Amino acid sequence: MLLASIIIHAGRTIRQERSAASIYHLLQGKRSAQTLQDAHMYGLTHLFGIYPKLSRPLFDQVAANAMNEAERFENNEIPYFKGMAFQTQTEPFLYRLLLLIQLLSNHVREEKYYIPVTDDPAIQHWIKQWYRQEQHRWEDWRNGIYKELYELLENLPSLQADLFVDRLTGYRHIGLTTEQLAEKYNVHEVDVPLYQTSTVHHLLQHAEAEEADFPHLAALVEKPEHKTRTITSTAQKTRTMLERGLSLEQIAAVRGLTENTIKDHIVEMTWLDGEELSSRFLPEADARIILECAAQAGTKKLKQIHALLEGKYDYFQIRLALALQRGQEVQA
Repeated sequence: MLLASIIIHAGRTIRQERSAASIYHLLQGKRSAQTLQDAHMYGLTHLFGIYPKLSRPLFDQVAANAMNEAERFENNEIPYFKGMAFQTQTEPFLYRLLLLIQLLSNHVREEKYYIPVTDDPAIQHWIKQWYRQEQHRWEDWRNGIYKELYELLENLPSLQADLFVDRLTGYRHIGLTTEQLAEKYNVHEVDVPLYQTSTVHHLLQHAEAEEADFPHLAALVEKPEHKTRTITSTAQKTRTMLERGLSLEQIAAVRGLTENTIKDHIVEMTWLDGEELSSRFLPEADARIILECAAQAGTKKLKQIHALLEGKYDYFQIRLALALQRGQEVQA
């Protein structure tokens, strides 16, 4: 079971110092400071948000079985994921592609009446906009989408590629449901969305990195007008106010938030940007002392580090130091 293997993979490091719930929040993509910190601290950003619709009871059941049979799942290969990078792009890209393929397939047969694969108004609006601009290039798009998908799917394991292709809906052909795909390919139903997400991340990676080679797929990628490196918009607002020179107390008062929430935002930004803002709250020499203590103790537990340092540094400063260490590794 793929989900069980992913839970075991994440649990090798994170579960030693966090509860199993932290893995659930990681896979679901919970946008909290703690989950974001865990993703970066334990090198699990690729798994962040890869299963947003995973229910807690199902996770608990799979996790319990996985932990009881760890040896059975721990060496299984995990497919490609780029969760944190593509979290907000995965679903828009997938449903634009599915609806476009349905449209192209029906158009070539001159079929005008069919039920769209998605009733999402934003996706349907995007396709209508595409139609106005590209309706004179039907053949180019049909050939282009086919060629690009064929090339990229060919590089995937056959199971993964087949699961994706059999989901497609076209002229007088309805794509298989999750349950039908699981039965046809003898995989656990809970794993089907994971394989689909991995495939979408594979397509997105190449569409973004090699736009000239995959122009049609690249055109389907969601491109936010203001793309920031922080994962939450609320942290970006805090960054803007910090850059204007406001203090923690002032920002908290203006935004109607607690100072601890503002501190969470600063830790979040430090994970991504290193010392750009953290030096304002934690001198480099103090960060070194904290990190040396954590390294000697072999732990990332805040309470343990705090005790070892005899309370000289507060939890905010310890979190900043750990985040700064990760930021420097990424930058290097």
